[in-house]
Amino acid sequence: MRSNRSLLLTAATVVMVGLTGCSTTVTGSPAPTGGSAALATSAPAGAATTADPVAWTDKVCGSLLPFVKAASTEPQFNQNDPGDAVKALSSYLGGAVSSIDQALTGLDAAGPAPVTDGDAIVAKLKQTLTTVRTSFNQAKTAIDKVDPNNVPEIATALPEALAPLQSLSSLQDPTNDLKSNPALEAAAAKAPNCQEINKLG
Repeated sequence: MRSNRSLLLTAATVVMVGLTGCSTTVTGSPAPTGGSAALATSAPAGAATTADPVAWTDKVCGSLLPFVKAASTEPQFNQNDPGDAVKALSSYLGGAVSSIDQALTGLDAAGPAPVTDGDAIVAKLKQTLTTVRTSFNQAKTAIDKVDPNNVPEIATALPEALAPLQSLSSLQDPTNDLKSNPALEAAAAKAPNCQEINKLG
């Protein structure tokens, strides 16, 4: 079970935008931590634009915060109750999928990037999140078919149900592009939501 938890946490790590150690200076004002976490349930027809790279980067990180928090919190269950583990994993994966949906909506709502290559980086983040969502959703669907009262079935079906998560370990880290962009790296160093993700990581 511990190896399965590691797979889930790996998925969260892949999409984190925790950036540290930057020396580039950038203009812009820090925003309140969590300022962009409460987002509309659907992307607005015309996402607001900003010329402030710190404010924009903070929105991007704020969009990812719910998923990072959800995915980095291990499911809690009675170690001696396989049925409880099945239910906890289903709930965990369901929450993670919902938080990914929220993150994707938030990334759309962040609007056009005020720095070079910012939009391309967000597109990669969205692609990675979508891949993670698909794997999580496939695993949840399979887990929900397992009878939590049938211990022999759990023993054989659970590893198979979690198999879709194995592919996540080979995902390329989309934050490599972010870290190689001096303007975004510097903006992330000033953005409270990015620093919050860094702490969680």
